[in-house]
Amino acid sequence: MPKAYLLVGDPHGDMEFAARASLMARQHNAEILCLGDWGFLWPGHDQLKKLSDMLVGDGTTMYFIDGNHDDHPSLRKLIGPVREHGVTIAKSVIYQPRGSVHEDGDGTRFLFLGGAPSIDRAFRTEGRSWWPEEVITDEEFDRAFSAVGPIHVLVTHDAPAYPPGFSAKGSPDYKRACELSMKRVDKLVRKHRPLLHVHGHWHSRYERQHATGTHVVGLDCNLARFEDAVLLWSREMTA
Repeated sequence: MPKAYLLVGDPHGDMEFAARASLMARQHNAEILCLGDWGFLWPGHDQLKKLSDMLVGDGTTMYFIDGNHDDHPSLRKLIGPVREHGVTIAKSVIYQPRGSVHEDGDGTRFLFLGGAPSIDRAFRTEGRSWWPEEVITDEEFDRAFSAVGPIHVLVTHDAPAYPPGFSAKGSPDYKRACELSMKRVDKLVRKHRPLLHVHGHWHSRYERQHATGTHVVGLDCNLARFEDAVLLWSREMTA
């Protein structure tokens, strides 16, 4: 029988938000998949153990990707050279590197690609609140593009196109980086044709059908209504 998964928009290191997600996951016997801007490992504010203890206490597990607002060097130190599969960085906390694939016990296969450019780069400090590793590299994209299928769920931080109500803005450099990032995500949808593609980053809850037939869902973040920041899903829902 297909398992349940609770997909969660950007938590930004919000423990109260994570606790609500964990409680909901426990109620539905679901695994948590976080869509980036995770934020529980941050310079001067390391909440990894606190998060792990809470999840262990609830009997839940959190898989997550990185966003643009994450401490990328610290995350990469924890996983070393591994890029093809998830790495447990604390009890019940599993980081999914860019281009990694996870096949769950029920056969559901997930492809993960974190990363996106920051529109607020000018207001952040490199090495303290912003890191150049936020953007998706050619190597990371190629790894995701060449992943062996089938892929049932594509989990990314960025969207495949501007969400409803959004358009190009910011500096010319940002707009170019933004459009390249979304173009790469769109190529993944077209290549793998998953049942579901879910992303965060834009802090907007919406649903639309991709030209390939893939169901695309954007989730809001910890600052929004909780219902707009989570999605409970299983393969039987798309059967």
